[in-house]
Amino acid sequence: MEPSSAAAIPATTTRRRRGDHVLLFSELFPPAVGGSAVLFHGIYSRLRDANVAVLTDRDPQLGTEERQGELTILRRALAARQWGVFDPASLWHHLKVALQVRALVSRRHSIVHCARALPEGLTALMARWLGGPKYVCWAHGEDLMTALASKEFTLLTREVYRSAAGALANSRNTAGILRSFGVPDHKIQIVYPAVDAERFHPGIDGTAVRRRFAGDRDVLLLSVGRLQRRKGHDVAITAVAALRHELPNLRYVIAGDGEERSGVEQLVAEHQRQDRVFFAGVVPDADLPLFYAACDVFMLPNGVDNGDIEGFGIVFLEAAATGKPIIAGDSGGVPEAVERDVNGLLIDGASTEAVAGAIRELATSERRRRELGEAGRARARDQFSWQRAANTVAAFEARLRG
Repeated sequence: MEPSSAAAIPATTTRRRRGDHVLLFSELFPPAVGGSAVLFHGIYSRLRDANVAVLTDRDPQLGTEERQGELTILRRALAARQWGVFDPASLWHHLKVALQVRALVSRRHSIVHCARALPEGLTALMARWLGGPKYVCWAHGEDLMTALASKEFTLLTREVYRSAAGALANSRNTAGILRSFGVPDHKIQIVYPAVDAERFHPGIDGTAVRRRFAGDRDVLLLSVGRLQRRKGHDVAITAVAALRHELPNLRYVIAGDGEERSGVEQLVAEHQRQDRVFFAGVVPDADLPLFYAACDVFMLPNGVDNGDIEGFGIVFLEAAATGKPIIAGDSGGVPEAVERDVNGLLIDGASTEAVAGAIRELATSERRRRELGEAGRARARDQFSWQRAANTVAAFEARLRG
């Protein structure tokens, strides 16, 4: 734990335009991978009218403080083994981190932006009790559903949002879940995730990646994301296997890793599809555009797993910006990322037949793939820019400041 005297936001962060400070408090921030890390970097690196610092978890390969463009990154030992407060060790950890948050920013000119209600929001609430600044909390959908599985987490989440100045929801679907936690509409601001349409675009040459997995006449399917049950990799594999005779030119690449990897690898072996389904592992961030460019169809038939849902799905925007048609599960916040029959096909992610039917429709029609891809590119570029998302966050914060 760093001493409080070393934790204050450096004076070099001052931009002389406003005296306001924003502290993004998130265990997840690049080089951490995943949609949340992408979301927070995409937005907070573009806030222009406040002095922004990021308090994130320590990385053994990086220092405790650095500058990234306009951001000051402060890395501390934040990760909590347990998110609750009933365990004394967990409570003590939250209090120690709360003291750091309290020392970082002044009550008068600062707002803490918490990545989630738990654990970051709970710590910010404690910092508030200790005389710290007000805070707002992000909500992503799956985090709220996870909280509902525990009485302790449900009570803590309700209290965090009750005391928060505001809540940032990544979709209308997530906003609806926040309302079920008792958060009033006037506290909620929907901020859609976004995509860099200059980094992900149809002109990228993905030939080298494609040659690793497919030939010129093959139809290459791609999934990107953590291997979790709700992502639907198992259903996708079963659907590909069911089409083996009808569409022998199908190839499927799964990019990502996670707790379900061994299970889906076993499923591939059971279906004897090792020569058609490939595991690329965690793809370096710099190579992600090449993978999207290499595929013909992006597929992630997400569903609901014991209440766990997909809150939105930045990967759908990345695929769309690259001009690729999408097959996605019709659940959670995904219908807000993928517009039905405009840039993709929304299907029942739990149904092998529905997934196979969507694959068949796109694999057999280059024209249909092109239409959906072109519409998706235009939609991603025009409606889901990072600057637009950052402007929404800035306007909401300005309203909270009065």
